[in-house]
Amino acid sequence: MKALGRVVVAVLAATLLNSLAIQTIPFTAALLSFLNIAYFHHVVHYGYHTEATIEYMMKYLEEFHCQKDVFS
Repeated sequence: MKALGRVVVAVLAATLLNSLAIQTIPFTAALLSFLNIAYFHHVVHYGYHTEATIEYMMKYLEEFHCQKDVFS
């Protein structure tokens, strides 16, 4: 997931730099959505969880769900 995240983030960022003005919002939403699911995946693999880590996971999932429509 970490290696995939590096590739996807780099591709989305490069595409965002070369995009038309009308494409900027969807590409930014896709990048934010992917980053949130990658952060969620990273926190899930912690050895133990506290209230803070659970809150982080919930925040990352909520942010992902707010932006996920960009993929449809």
